[in-house]
Amino acid sequence: MRAGHRVSHSGGMQPQLIQFLAALANRRSRARFAEIVRGGHDGVAQDERQDRLLTAAGVLKADPHGRVTVDDDALHTLLSEARAALPEKPSGKLEQLPRQHRHRHELLRELGADLLGPDEEVSEAEFNARLGTRVDDVPGVRRALVDEGVVDRKRDGSGYWRVP
Repeated sequence: MRAGHRVSHSGGMQPQLIQFLAALANRRSRARFAEIVRGGHDGVAQDERQDRLLTAAGVLKADPHGRVTVDDDALHTLLSEARAALPEKPSGKLEQLPRQHRHRHELLRELGADLLGPDEEVSEAEFNARLGTRVDDVPGVRRALVDEGVVDRKRDGSGYWRVP
């Protein structure tokens, strides 16, 4: 396989990705890859023996003057294919609250509106049950809803309602 050759989608990207990872796992090949990266757009002189694993992975491109560079498009394609092969996260439950306050508050307000009607008061057990269908960390998100002023509660925690 010559430099710049890409494995077709019909053959799948997984073998190509494995070849690339195998090349990076090889100390000499990894050093060669670093040398080629440092060569930038001008590239480095092609060395068929040293470039064998990287060429097989399809991540190098050769110019007519016998120089090789990293094929950025091939790397991006590998990354896209690897991401596409990941299983999708199950939808529904929130795993983590956003760190940025604006996004966090907006999400908590939406969650509060989804869980409680405008004038509805529910017991802690009922509120926890509803919250448990939407989030993984029930106590943490319940606390955040109260701390952010989206939901209020009785002093003893026996009742919860949405703040208008």
